[in-house]
Amino acid sequence: MTANDLACDLEWWRANRHTPAADTATPDDATLRDLLARLRAWKVQHDEDRAQQPGPFLKMAWDGVFGDEDERVAEAIRQIEDALATPRD
Repeated sequence: MTANDLACDLEWWRANRHTPAADTATPDDATLRDLLARLRAWKVQHDEDRAQQPGPFLKMAWDGVFGDEDERVAEAIRQIEDALATPRD
């Protein structure tokens, strides 16, 4: 997954997570599950790459570069999991 793909996925989620109004289409479960799978894959790869950084200084530098993205992905994962767990009308 490239950074651009991740940015596009997060932007799509921000734009579509609050669309339950009758006049707008809500993302279907399959779309949300696909997005969730991509975000989880990014998170797993990120955590593995971070774990390979030698020493606390490089882990701190890693967090400085990728920490914001990591937080946005983790929050989106939680929100999507909640959305999938909530029954729809």
